[in-house]
Amino acid sequence: MKKKPDSVVWDEASDSYVAKLLPYASSVSGPLIEVPNVDAFKRKGVEKASKILSAELEELQQRIKDFVTQAGNTQRVYAATYKFEPIVGETYHLYEGESGDFLSIIPPNQWRKTHVGSFRLTSDFKWEVLKDS
Repeated sequence: MKKKPDSVVWDEASDSYVAKLLPYASSVSGPLIEVPNVDAFKRKGVEKASKILSAELEELQQRIKDFVTQAGNTQRVYAATYKFEPIVGETYHLYEGESGDFLSIIPPNQWRKTHVGSFRLTSDFKWEVLKDS
């Protein structure tokens, strides 16, 4: 077999010309192929992703803190002493007593007991603390 010219792309394995299959120019007269500089794109992408992920992490941390607080409040109210069945949506007041916490319907301004907080029973039977307590 005779030697092919340098400007021709020949594949020995398939015994054919493969210039049209290549993703780059195979001759000197072919178009200039420039590799794009993706460093700026990567840097900007990393910065944006870091900001978004940091914001999401802060949001998750706050949700976890809120969850722990609500779980603690719910557990404390359910552990308190009361002799009635609380109604969903109503406000109740938690007080410290001599033998532990107790739940009452009497507001703190009408009683001289140590007021822990005011709570409302939600529809999913969790106790939410009322901010004005």
